[in-house]
Amino acid sequence: MDITRSRQADQEVNFMKLCYKATALLLLSFAMLWPATAQAQSERGEKTIYFRPHVGQSYYFGDSEKSPFNFNGELFDEFPWNAGAEIGWKFSPTYSLGLAFRYGNYSNITVFQPGTVVDDHSNTRWGVSLLGRKLLTSGKIAPYLYGGLNVGGGETTVFSVGCANNVAGACTTQSEIGYGLSAGFGLDFFISERTSFFLQTGVDAMTPDDVADGRDNNGFTSFDFLGANTLGLNINLKGFVPVEVTDVICPADAFDAGTPMTFTGNINENATQPVEYMWHFGDGTSAEGPTVTHTFNRAGSYTVGLTATNGAGKGRSVKECNVTVLDPCVPAQITAMRASNMSPDTQTEVHFTASVSGSEATEYRWNFGDGNTGTGAMAMHTYDRAGTYTVTLEVENCAGVVRRTMTITVVPFEAAICREITEMNSAFFAQNSSVLTDEARAALQENLQILLECPNLNVRLEGWAAPGERRPSELSEDRARAVEQFYVDNGVAASRIVTQAMGRASGTSKKEGANQYRRVDTIPVR
Repeated sequence: MDITRSRQADQEVNFMKLCYKATALLLLSFAMLWPATAQAQSERGEKTIYFRPHVGQSYYFGDSEKSPFNFNGELFDEFPWNAGAEIGWKFSPTYSLGLAFRYGNYSNITVFQPGTVVDDHSNTRWGVSLLGRKLLTSGKIAPYLYGGLNVGGGETTVFSVGCANNVAGACTTQSEIGYGLSAGFGLDFFISERTSFFLQTGVDAMTPDDVADGRDNNGFTSFDFLGANTLGLNINLKGFVPVEVTDVICPADAFDAGTPMTFTGNINENATQPVEYMWHFGDGTSAEGPTVTHTFNRAGSYTVGLTATNGAGKGRSVKECNVTVLDPCVPAQITAMRASNMSPDTQTEVHFTASVSGSEATEYRWNFGDGNTGTGAMAMHTYDRAGTYTVTLEVENCAGVVRRTMTITVVPFEAAICREITEMNSAFFAQNSSVLTDEARAALQENLQILLECPNLNVRLEGWAAPGERRPSELSEDRARAVEQFYVDNGVAASRIVTQAMGRASGTSKKEGANQYRRVDTIPVR
């Protein structure tokens, strides 16, 4: 037993030495990396909510275990783990304030003396801290310090001689709240503006003295210390800031064709990066970048527009300016108008283009004939309703405005099933009845979906009566009317439905079994 206890103690000492070496290595890295990282500037985000989940290894200094000064008990019966998270506000790339929560297992916290059995003792503790943090640089590898106030607790086994000697019934528990100070340091490894990885060590000093380990001052201090070596992620929850073009700087005076001119655009400084810049010069050409140079080859008045986008198109801003290029002015002439589809349906986008001669056009104005308009040398439009529309294009250049029209016919959209459907579900009735059953409604519901999707599809309802049923003509008509009423009640226009009483069925049924004569067939009609 003494040999086993000696080996356990040796293992404990070796493990604690390893922990202290790891802490010393972190401190050494802290000292060595500080000067180098101060020069490695990178954007870590600011004025944002952040979230820091972390896990690691717990340790405890107190009246039950006065490490590293002496060892009077087993180091741990199970791995001393620690987990938690922090959420807070970052005021700048280097200053932040957060609220942290921790929960961990401190394995040696109730080892009151060698030989104490701790299997039934509580070793888990929780704590909440208000922490201020300061990164000592804003480099890619940034050392930092933190400190603050904490409260914590948990169910604690109260120390007594009997409990320490494993006397049955001698152990009692208490549940109290303690408070104190928190402090620590770490290294933050930059990954992106929103994410970084960190290594951290820190400790919470807790008082009253018996809150953490259930044991009053035993010659150690009036505080107990709960600490953790952790690793985790720092996630900045910075909201997306859309780009806004604040102004464009264009030539103020008229200039000659063939002269290179410079155009510059400015945006809001806090826009989320990266930002893409696209200039459209009104002469069919474009260029990328915040500052560009462009040469106009023809005289005229041009609208130069800068479109800035960010967030994969989530943010978009446009600003324009007008420039005048001097040269003899030739009136515009629309030599041709074209549409990508002269007979589109109501779900097909039509691309409109035109051929224009004369001096460069300064503006294209499209009127699609349905109350919608567009601009640009090429316009796109989708018609909502079927019909025949007159499309008008107005082109303006230095000599004035010219216009031209074209006619386009739009047909209703028809899904593939609308063209392919040849047979629909029949509705079956009970003997001598024209009341729709649940099974009949379920079958008609499938037909209804097709009719609602295919507005050009009409149907003929053929009602039948089986041999032996009373009043076959009236019964077959009532059945057809019942199905018609179902369709009308669910949004199908009555004008699309024709009913026909077929009377008593004869011959062979579409379905096997004599009872299948009692039905209404829904027959597609185009």
